[in-house]
Amino acid sequence: MLFARLSLNLDFADLIHESLKPDDMDWCYTYSKDGFLIIEIKTEKIGAMINALEDYFINIRALKSVINALKEINL
Repeated sequence: MLFARLSLNLDFADLIHESLKPDDMDWCYTYSKDGFLIIEIKTEKIGAMINALEDYFINIRALKSVINALKEINL
């Protein structure tokens, strides 16, 4: 079994978690705690681990762009 836990200190970690939450599965999910976004992945396959991590980072980058754009227009 492979296990990864990433702890990312992000502005709006709670909002990012809520945005990612609909994609949670039994083996990969996020939560927020004390201003950190926590990503946990448990899988038997290294390919699944790599793909899940890549998907999370792509989505986080996109969400940060949206949040920054909204901040610029004061929403």
